[in-house]
Amino acid sequence: MNIMTSPAASPTESRTENAEWRVLLADDHAMVREALAQMLERLDPNLRMRQARNVDEAKALLRTETAFSIVLLDYNMPGMSGAATITALKNEYPTLPVGVISGYVSSEEVEPLIAAGAAGVFPKAMSAPALLMALKLAVSGQVFVPWSGDLAQPAEPEQPVEPLPALSDRQKDVLVRVVAGSPNKEIARQLGLSEVTVKIHVASLCRKFQVANRTQLATAAMRAGVKPTAD
Repeated sequence: MNIMTSPAASPTESRTENAEWRVLLADDHAMVREALAQMLERLDPNLRMRQARNVDEAKALLRTETAFSIVLLDYNMPGMSGAATITALKNEYPTLPVGVISGYVSSEEVEPLIAAGAAGVFPKAMSAPALLMALKLAVSGQVFVPWSGDLAQPAEPEQPVEPLPALSDRQKDVLVRVVAGSPNKEIARQLGLSEVTVKIHVASLCRKFQVANRTQLATAAMRAGVKPTAD
């Protein structure tokens, strides 16, 4: 991964080392938002995450809360128009770092985002520690640009931090869709199952991962190296 350094560091350079800092994460997949937030907050006790479901909701939070260290926008969520959205936010909040997070974005799409003022482009395939470090660099005034190989296809996780329990093929099919934030009804449609059957699979997965709910299941699965997939 390449890191481009801006001409001058921001006054926030040391903020993430010893004081509270806040990230506004906007992503239309609830489970992905929750999983990322829980993993990053677990890694850094000084970090506080706020979540939005789309660009409009993120803008509404920015109007009422002013203490964000960085805004992180999913590249493919409703209301996101790539470089145009970055430009609009930077015009309104010129000192606020605005980054883009994505499961896939081509190398050709990265340059316009950076030219529009994005503080970085962060692949969702990054491990949680790597993403945390990259966000801190962006908050400090640097621009994070991933290696093109990371953009062409999702990188393999460096090393799952939790073991993946033994799962049937059908349980794996359900699990990747839970991680992607798909509701039971949608999973049932995608897999040709009844909603009751999907609920049974989710309950079984919760037992195998020793968690109490879907959010905890998504978090545990991502920590075990499971990537979100939705048809």
